Amino acid sequence: MSLNAQVTHINSYLGTTTGREKLCRFVQYFARFYAFYLYRQGAAKETFERWGELKNHIGNGRKFFRLFKPIEFVQTAVHSLDAPDEILRMTSVVKHLGNALYYCSEVFVLTTAIGFYKPKNVTKIQRFGWKCWFISLFASIMSSLYKYRLLNLRAIMLQRTKRQLEGKRDPEVNLQEKQLIKDTRSNTYQVLQDVVDIIIPSGNLGWLPVDEGVIGIAGVITSLMAMNTQWKNTSK
Repeated sequence: MSLNAQVTHINSYLGTTTGREKLCRFVQYFARFYAFYLYRQGAAKETFERWGELKNHIGNGRKFFRLFKPIEFVQTAVHSLDAPDEILRMTSVVKHLGNALYYCSEVFVLTTAIGFYKPKNVTKIQRFGWKCWFISLFASIMSSLYKYRLLNLRAIMLQRTKRQLEGKRDPEVNLQEKQLIKDTRSNTYQVLQDVVDIIIPSGNLGWLPVDEGVIGIAGVITSLMAMNTQWKNTSK
């Protein structure tokens, strides 16, 4: 890829709201990790507090990006009701409604942070949001695990078809095989991202014995994974 093509691709990536938001997420969680690292290393207070402030401000900035995300997730949840598979339908609805409630809770966290509106129970609202995020990720993981079963059934049917062809090449079968490999990789990528991501709400809620450093690293990893997905999407 030429330099001009690379610059064009970068501009295409940064030209999307998702691309910019995921980049900000990466910086936010790196700052969260690095602030904790500096603190553990005994750095001067103003040094690690500077990174802590960066984390807080970027986190608030990201909330502005996502102010109207609940509408999008509710709409997707409604569309998921048409899914023919009962398990996929249920997990998809739970996943998207969980995300919608999580982003709704973030609205109140944001209004408190900027001093616009401060509900008395904002801490409870924030914890409720983390629980909704956890439920959403858990539903997504269950959905991915169930998809492995469906993918396995597809693989079995494909092998039967290939045996019936007795070694003859069939373009349609080849396409199905390539699609199966692609879907399996995509599903694995998603479940890995969700498993790492679920560390964040679990740690925030105190359900996992992890420190700020671990939560920061988890966020960095999943941010890079999300950035990679968006990068590929903008190259199509």
